Amino acid sequence: MIYLRTAELADVETIFEWRYETARWLASAYGSDQWSTSYPRERLEHWVAQQCTLMGALEPGGAPVATITVSPQGDPSLWTPEELAVPAWYLFKANSMIRGQQIGRLLFEWVRHRAVDAVDVLRLDVWSTNQRLQDYYRTRLEARYLRTVPGTTSGALFELDVHPVPDVTEQVCAEGITGWLAPDQP
Repeated sequence: MIYLRTAELADVETIFEWRYETARWLASAYGSDQWSTSYPRERLEHWVAQQCTLMGALEPGGAPVATITVSPQGDPSLWTPEELAVPAWYLFKANSMIRGQQIGRLLFEWVRHRAVDAVDVLRLDVWSTNQRLQDYYRTRLEARYLRTVPGTTSGALFELDVHPVPDVTEQVCAEGITGWLAPDQP
């Protein structure tokens, strides 16, 4: 079971620490350069202030072990005007500090389930050189690869169909979510 809550500005430092730690792990374990470049703090603070970033814990009120950001706005430098015109949620900055327990997948599946009555599709941009992660999205989450935007670090673009995910609400407690992503919001 994972317990979700809306991130607060105080969580930004934790998310950045996780990013650095995960970048080191990816480089050591797989030779990946994912997250090796800086990310603007003010951009993450913006997503947190917009109530787009969620934190997950293994017990109610527990220390967070995972995060994901979901936005109703896509990046126009990645997505075409035609794509941006389609109702979609954009997922990014997903990270779990507990590996091998499918927490990241559970977060994606909860968002997929939550999106059923809200949008037509989920979209994500994936680190352009991390083929292993791209393969994971294709095979485990049934994401469709669209293209890679040249000259970007996170420009491998994918779409996921929105559909109900059986039993996901029994594995994710979303009572701590406020704002537009709260389960009782349309």
